[in-house]
Amino acid sequence: MKSNQENLKEMGHKQQVAITGIGLLCCLGVDTETCWQGMVEGRSGIRRITRFDPSRCKTQIAGELPQAYFQMEKDSFTPKILRQSTMASRATILAARQALKDAALDLEVLDKEKVAVITGCGGSTYGDEIAFVEHQNSKRRRRVPIVSHGMLNALSACLTIEFGFQGPSFNVATACASGAHAVGLGFDYVRHTNGLCMVVGIDTLMYEETIEAFNALMALSERNEEPEKASRPFDGLRSGFVISEGACALILEPYETAVSRGAGIYAVITGYAATSETHNIIAPDMTGAGMANTMRLAIERAGVSKEKVGYINAHGTSTYHNDLAETRAIKMLFGERAYRIPVSSVKSMIGHSIGAAGAIEAAVCALTLQRQILTPTINHEVKDSECDLDYVPNEARRVEGLECVLSNSFGFGGHNCTIVLERHPQNSV
Repeated sequence: MKSNQENLKEMGHKQQVAITGIGLLCCLGVDTETCWQGMVEGRSGIRRITRFDPSRCKTQIAGELPQAYFQMEKDSFTPKILRQSTMASRATILAARQALKDAALDLEVLDKEKVAVITGCGGSTYGDEIAFVEHQNSKRRRRVPIVSHGMLNALSACLTIEFGFQGPSFNVATACASGAHAVGLGFDYVRHTNGLCMVVGIDTLMYEETIEAFNALMALSERNEEPEKASRPFDGLRSGFVISEGACALILEPYETAVSRGAGIYAVITGYAATSETHNIIAPDMTGAGMANTMRLAIERAGVSKEKVGYINAHGTSTYHNDLAETRAIKMLFGERAYRIPVSSVKSMIGHSIGAAGAIEAAVCALTLQRQILTPTINHEVKDSECDLDYVPNEARRVEGLECVLSNSFGFGGHNCTIVLERHPQNSV
C-alpha cells in the first residue's frame, strides 16, 4: 500500500475533497447504517401515508420518515423547540449531528470561522408555518413564526446557531437538484479556501397540498394498492415518482487535512458540473443532450477519462420522460460502452426526497466506493425497449476495483448537476 505522502504527490494536480462524515435519515431508517443496509437488501420504504388522511388525494402513498424519527425528535429537543421549529429544521440538525459525530471532529478545537454551512432544500420550510398544524398528542393548533422559520435560509442559519459555525451559510433551492448543487458548492468552498463544509440536503414535503400539486402535474404514481412496487425507475410499467422525506448531511474537508488527522474517509469528490437545459420549466429535453453535457463537463473537470467511470447513480425518478431522457443521455455520452456501465436508482426503494435526493445519492455513491457494493434498482420487472441498460435489477451487486462513479441529479427548471466521486486512494489496490 502506498504511503500518505506518495498518494498526495501522485494526486498532485487534482483538488480532492474528502467525505469524512455522513448522517442519513430516510424512510428506511434514522441512521446511515440502517438506511444503507435497507438499500443493499433491496427493501422498499414506501407505504400508505399515515401523517394525514390521504383519501382525497389520487396518490395516497409516500416514503415517510419512520416513527423512530419522531422519538428521536422528542429525545433530542426541548418541548419549546419542538413547538417553535419546523420539522425540516429539526431533521437538518439531527442529520448534521450524526455527520459531525461520524467525522470525529472536535468542535472545541475546530476553527469555526472556516466552517461553511450549505443546505439544499426545495421548499420544506413553507409547510408548517403556512398551514395550521396539529400538535402531536394535542388538539391545540399553532403557527410556527412565519418569518423566522419560513425563510429557506432558516435551515442553514439554524445549523450555524446550533454549532457556532461562522463561515458562509446559505441555502440552495434548485428543486430536485438542490442537494447535489449544495454538495458541488461545498466542494468548491473546500478546495478554494482549505476550509471545512457541512452540507445538508433536506426536504419534508409530506403535505396534502404538495401531493395534490404534483398530482395536478400527473407526476406521481397512483399505484396505491401496491406501495412497495410503485417506484420503478426504468421499468416498462413506471407511472410516476413517489414523494418522500429525507435528510442527509455530509462533512467535506480537504483530503490532506483528513489524512493528517487520521479521519475515516468514505470517498473523495474530484469534480462536478452544473448546467441549465433552457428547455422547459418541468419537462426534460428528451434528446438527453443537456444531461449528457452535464456528465461530460463533470468528468472533464474531475480530470478523469470516460473509461474510468464504472457506475452511475442515476437520478432515476420513475417518471416516463425523465428515465428515458437520462438513458438516452448515458448512451449519447458513453456510446456502446453505456451497456457495460451499471446504472441504478435508490429512488426505487426510498422514493424521491426532492432537495435531499442529491445529497443522499452522493452519500450512497461514497458508500458504494468504500464497500464495493452497488445498490439495486428494485421493481425492475418489465423491459422497456429504450431503457435497456444494466440497471442492477432487483438485487445488490458486489464489485471489485470500482474506482470512479457519477451521481446525477436533474431538477425541474432544467437544473442539471453531476458529481464525480472517486475511491479513497488508500482503499485502492
